Amino acid sequence: MIFMKILVNFYANVTEGSINDLIQFITVKLAQQNPEKPIDEIIIQISSSGGSSDHGLLAYNFLKQISIPKTTIGMGNVDSAAIMIFLAGDKRLAMPSCRFVLHEAIATIGGQFTATKLGEMSRLIQRITDDYVEVVIKVVEGKKEYITKEVKKGSVLSSNEAKKMKLVSDILEKPYLSEMKNLDILLINNPRQPVQQKPEKKSEI
Repeated sequence: MIFMKILVNFYANVTEGSINDLIQFITVKLAQQNPEKPIDEIIIQISSSGGSSDHGLLAYNFLKQISIPKTTIGMGNVDSAAIMIFLAGDKRLAMPSCRFVLHEAIATIGGQFTATKLGEMSRLIQRITDDYVEVVIKVVEGKKEYITKEVKKGSVLSSNEAKKMKLVSDILEKPYLSEMKNLDILLINNPRQPVQQKPEKKSEI
């Protein structure tokens, strides 16, 4: 029997669009898989500066609901909300030079706010941070006090340090994908900004 693999190169910020692309691609591939060529592994290679914690948690929960073995690979940097995607892997691998960043949820706000509204936002940020911490604790089986401290101080970890924390299960010394056979591949990149045309100079008489 020939087995197929799903490969997602997630080289983007964690946004509604990028996570929707990931979910849609995997969902369609699972629904359309050939019984004679079943999917036996989902591989997600990640390099991301993070983004929306809500959508990071959505990706984590979605991937955890799939019974097919999942392998996540830290490629360049796995920061902030991207940690959630990485932690969904049953195997969590990293390139030796990969970097990991854990920190609290951050909100960017503008405008005028009442004390009640600011209090509501503060509680929301704390709730998101608590969810983030709980996911890390569950995966690495760490103590809540220790993980909370690492998140609050904004830890920047090398691959070796992440392995000591059990964030990473193993560091790659040789290519994980030795051949590109039997792969369904999706590349997720940040959208390119449109090039702004310079206005034409007009001669004035």
